[in-house]
Amino acid sequence: MMVQAVEGLVGLAVTALALADIFCTILIPGPVKGPFRIAIRLRDLGLPLWRGLSRLRAGGRRQRLSNVFAPLVFFLAFGTWSVLLLLGFALMFHAAAASFRPALDGFDQALYVAGSSLLTLGVSEVDAKGGARWLILWAALSGFGMITATFTYILQIQNSLHQRESGVLTLAGLAGKPPSGIGLLESFAALGLRDDLPDFFKDWRDLSAAVLHSHMSFPVLVYFHSVDAESDWLSALHAVLDAATIVMELTEEMSTGKAALLHRAGSRTVSHLCALFDLGLDAADAPADEDVAAVIERLLAAGYRAKRLTGPETARFLKLRGDYSGRLDALAAHLGAERTRLIPG
Repeated sequence: MMVQAVEGLVGLAVTALALADIFCTILIPGPVKGPFRIAIRLRDLGLPLWRGLSRLRAGGRRQRLSNVFAPLVFFLAFGTWSVLLLLGFALMFHAAAASFRPALDGFDQALYVAGSSLLTLGVSEVDAKGGARWLILWAALSGFGMITATFTYILQIQNSLHQRESGVLTLAGLAGKPPSGIGLLESFAALGLRDDLPDFFKDWRDLSAAVLHSHMSFPVLVYFHSVDAESDWLSALHAVLDAATIVMELTEEMSTGKAALLHRAGSRTVSHLCALFDLGLDAADAPADEDVAAVIERLLAAGYRAKRLTGPETARFLKLRGDYSGRLDALAAHLGAERTRLIPG
């Protein structure tokens, strides 16, 4: 009797902790705070291995993570949750073996009954009585709830990706190859769309806020890169923030106010994302004063009202660019993506 009681309590603990982990991971927005933190542990274990395999396939060069990585981590987490629930309910069913007719004759049959209950198959060859009937119902609700929550989670991921990528794809062919802020501004000037820059900056400020909300709520979104390699979401955000900072500090255009609002929103988004993954600054490719001078020359050639900067003003521009650039470079290194430079090499 004591052994059965201990077995039932262990099964109850495993089941409760697994359900709590599912609830915290899928239903609670933000970083995972569950007892097992299965998704986070799988990500931390798999990321170095996946990054190494990506570099091996690329011949030692930096290679961005495949879009398979994030779904695979979630699939493994779902499988782990399923195994834990199966094990937990099997332990409780085995402890209550005498409450079934005919009585369960071993742990393997308890596993089968637990699996049938979790998947609501209704193919078990035994009948439950007393408290075992409530265990059967609990298992069915747990299995149905886990599957429903998983499908809802997948739909939320897809909707958030669609919102992010709809904005990123608008930059296709505008920001140059590789993308850059000055390339984006030159394209607007060449198309006669300089007056549309305020609306463009406003749209990207809103998109930046949406990315902050969705990616903080579902951190797995960070590991989904864009389909179009020339306008990946990280490089697109970097190029747009560079364009806003250039307009804000290096020109006297009418769009400087909207550019400043985008700079604040984008810097905040990048800061929170780096904090989410415990990433610091990466200033390996910080631009020099000569790069700022080259940007000024290209602005003048494109027809913008560019400033002739002094040393302190140049330092201020570089400082404002540092509000987001080093963190975006750290995110790029984390994901195996290419850095975005002020002046493309």
